[in-house]
Order: sequence, then structure tokens, then C-alpha cells
Amino acid sequence: MEKYTCLEIKLLSLFLILGTVSALNDQQVNGFSKVLDEVIKCKKIPGGIVTVVENGSTVFTKSFGYYDLEKTKPIKNETKFCLGSLTKAFTSAVIAKLLSDHESYTWDTPIAQIMGPSFRLANDLLSKNVNFRDLLAHKVGVPSNFGPLLVGFPENLTRQQFIEMLPYQEPSEPFRTKFLYSNYMYTLAGYVAERMSGKSWEELVREILFQPLEMDGSGFVNEVKNFSGFSPAFVYVDEKLDYVDKNLLYSVSPSGPAGSIYSTAEDMSKWMNFHLGNGSTTNGSELIADAYFSELHREQINTPFSENNLYKPIHPISDMTISYCLGWISSIYRGYRKLWHSGGIAGFSSMLWLFPDLKSGVFVALTGAKDNKHAHPIYAIVSQAADLLLGEEPWLNQSTACSFPAPWKEVKPIPRATINETHPKGYWNISVSPDVYAGLYGHLAFGNITVKAEEDRMLLYYGRFGEMMMLPINKNIFFGYFLNSLSFVSNSDGNTRPFVIEFKFNTDNTVESLEYPVDLMRPQKTSFKRIDKLRNFNHRGISNSLKPKAENKGFRTALSMAAAWCLFH
Repeated sequence: MEKYTCLEIKLLSLFLILGTVSALNDQQVNGFSKVLDEVIKCKKIPGGIVTVVENGSTVFTKSFGYYDLEKTKPIKNETKFCLGSLTKAFTSAVIAKLLSDHESYTWDTPIAQIMGPSFRLANDLLSKNVNFRDLLAHKVGVPSNFGPLLVGFPENLTRQQFIEMLPYQEPSEPFRTKFLYSNYMYTLAGYVAERMSGKSWEELVREILFQPLEMDGSGFVNEVKNFSGFSPAFVYVDEKLDYVDKNLLYSVSPSGPAGSIYSTAEDMSKWMNFHLGNGSTTNGSELIADAYFSELHREQINTPFSENNLYKPIHPISDMTISYCLGWISSIYRGYRKLWHSGGIAGFSSMLWLFPDLKSGVFVALTGAKDNKHAHPIYAIVSQAADLLLGEEPWLNQSTACSFPAPWKEVKPIPRATINETHPKGYWNISVSPDVYAGLYGHLAFGNITVKAEEDRMLLYYGRFGEMMMLPINKNIFFGYFLNSLSFVSNSDGNTRPFVIEFKFNTDNTVESLEYPVDLMRPQKTSFKRIDKLRNFNHRGISNSLKPKAENKGFRTALSMAAAWCLFH
């Protein structure tokens, strides 16, 4: 045994003690709890959970809100919350484990070498070169195309069929040049993991992560039959709280690897400590070899979400995004390295921050639509907890935590509008009959849209849950407002922007195509060709006008599956 001097032994003992004692004292914890209560009250947050970890221990946990509008059943720490895109870090961790077990593959192995020569994306450059690093760091150049995911792909569409439609999504940026967030590419990564292992992505997450970490309260919303034990999702309409239909959570299928996981406060503490412990369990067992695990937190592509950066001297502190990693975002917060991600799905919003150099982190999940007044309070809650973990004076107090981003940035109230207010003088205000637009419109990547004329009104049906009232602005342009379960997306407090839909006409005044905003982040719309005359289709059910480019002719399964969805679902 190596000998130490008395001074060295004292210093070593002091280091060990400091390394295991929380930096948070009772006064700080109580202060944070008061700020949290104030934010909940002033922002009218219906419910949520907060959990804070430090040095392998949970130092703060709080649940708040109720399951019901009558406030008879309180939300608890074991209540299940949907994580949305926090799921992505689970997918990248699973792939890290598989790569560590398959020496013939690396992060940079082309997917085509794993999947075989039939693997296709939009062009030869992508098909031959795209790898796990590209998929998980959003470097492929294909835009988010979130619109079809919002309304939900048909429930009987398999993950394989979903992947086989990807060749018909065109890139909008050159390969590996720009960060473009894509749930589709994470689904592809999860599917490749299935092909590597012979197991479903859900089985892999359970075996590699949930079971060793004892995350017994976590699972996948697409496998849930009864949502008992789940927090409800709420939304405000005219300042009144209402439920969001939990069935909307099924819209995540078959793209589960991008956002289907639910969890609890306790389980998320284990998940945070797993990452803060460099891929090991609490007993020190290494689940993922460090050479592969460390890559998850390594910067891959610059400037993701930079529009949300905070800078001095405008703000009291700086919070600057540096890069997207593999399922994580790297930032510098008040001079400290921060790994984080946010998530949102069908009325749930979540955020997780890790400070790996201090072995500390905070997780928050709230009920309420992500853009329904909750984007700012969730940041205020997380940053308040982070300041305490960092030993910094909180820059938000009970007042500014409620007003954020004011007083540093002007906040303009979003005017409340309704369908009737948009068209106060009548619904159908153009001379063209709704029957002219009625029909079936298809796209090989995004499926079919049906337009129906019903009793002098026009409705649009898209996907599993999408139903819209179509309000004419002129012959070509319509405003679309969601009805029924998705109505909160375009007709609730803080969410009143309609979908702008355009029809293109042929020279004979028949409708040629419907232009739909598939990518909600860009003004460009995607053309769905009118395909409602089924007698013009060949034995494969594919119109000549919808046949793929020559370079995709070999991808016959994708062709037939995509066309079948377009025409017959």
C-alpha cells in the first residue's frame, strides 16, 4: 500500500467528503421551491414534475397539479409523463451499445453497408454515404417535415414501410453542411438498430437501458392500452382549461425512436445519473464502453437552435448553444458546459439539463401544449435549479421568472382569434364551388390528403387525426383550422395561426395539386398531386405522374407500400 503523509490523508478525506455532499442547503431548496410555486401560479401550469440530481443522489423532487379538472386526484412523483424528443438520447445510447458489440461497424460506417444494396434515400450521395453520425446529429440535409407526424401516419403502417417511404423526401440543404432537425432520420437510426440486432427498438431500449438502470416506470406510448397512471395533458382555450385527447400520443407510431418514451421523476433521476456517470449504473457497472459512450456527448455540428441564445449585456447571463451532439445539445451556460435537450408531444413538454463536470442535472416535465405559454416557464424553472447547482446567484427571481423573457425582451401578447372571427361575414365567400376542390391528393413520402365537400363547406382529412375546416381567402389560398382532437394546435390560447394551403389549377380550371406545409419550419409547401381517378392507375396502383426518378427504380418495396398508403387508406 502506498504511504501518505498526515496532511495528504486530511486533504484526501476532505476531498471525498466534499465530493459526496450536496451544494444545496435547506434555505436554497426552500427558495427554489417558492420560485417554482410562483411560476406554477402565475403561468397557470396545470401540472408537472421536477427532479434535481447531484453527485449520484436526488436532492430535490416535486410534483404538482391534478389528474382532473375537478382537482380531486393530485399528480405524484410516480406519475408518468411523456418525454417527446428526450427519447432521442435513448436511441443514440442503444446504438452506442450495439456498435461496441459489433467491431465491424463504427459511427461512420455507411448505413448501406449495414442494410445492404437495396437501401435508398433521395439520391445516390445520401444512399451510399449517410451513417449513424449523420442521422443522429441531423446532418443529412432533409428538412423536419413535421406536418405528417403531427397528424399521425396510419395506425397499420409498419416501421419498415415508414422507412421505405424516405427515398421520396428531398433534401433542402447539401449533405453534412447544415443542421436540420429530423424525426424521420432518428426513426431510420432505430430501424437500422433493429436490423443489426434482430430485435425491435423497444426491446433494445428495455434490455440495454431500462432493465439495468431499473427504470421500471418507463415505457413506450405506442404500447400503452390504458393511460391510467399517466399525467393528463391540458390546454387553455379562452382561459379555460381543457383536456388534450391522449389518443393523440399514438401519432408517434411508427416513429417511436424519435419520441415515444414516457417516464417518471424517479426514473429520470436514474437516467441523468447514468449519463453523469459516463455510462455506468449506480453500482459502477459499465453498460456502454467509454470509447462509444463518450461520443454521445461530443460536438458534431454547429449552431443548432441559436435563435434562442441569451447574451450579455442584454441579459444578466449568457446561455449559448455550441453544437448538436448525438441526441444531446452542447451549450455553455454561465461559463459551465451544459448538455441538454427538450421535448414535446401531444400536450406534454419536457426539458433536461446536465452539467457533466459538476455531476449534476435537472429534469422538468409539464402538461400543456409546448407553444401554449409553456416554452418560457419551463426554461425559467430549469435555469433556476441550475443556478443553485452551480453555486451561482439565481438571475431569475419570483417576479422575472414569471415575466421571462421580459424585461430583457419585449413580449407581445398573441391575439386570440377564432374561426368565426376570421370570417365574420360568412363562410364560403368565393364563387368557386367546394366540389371543384374535392378529391384525393397523394405524395409518395407523406401519404394522402382527402378533401371533401359537405353541405356547402369544405373539410380536409390527413393522417390518423388530421381534420381541418378549410376557409377560402381566394380561389387558390385557404386557411386550415384543425377540428376535434387536434383543434388546440390552431385554435387555442397562444395557438391561433392557421395552416395556409394552396391549390394549383390546370388550364381547364381543374385542380392539379394541393400545396400543404409539410415542413412547419419553412414557408415552402409540398405538392400533393391530385390522384382521385383510380381507373388511370396501373396494376401496381401507381400513376405515371407519381413514379419515382430512375435512380429509385430498384426500391420496389418502398414504391408499392407508399403508393398503397396514398391510394387505399
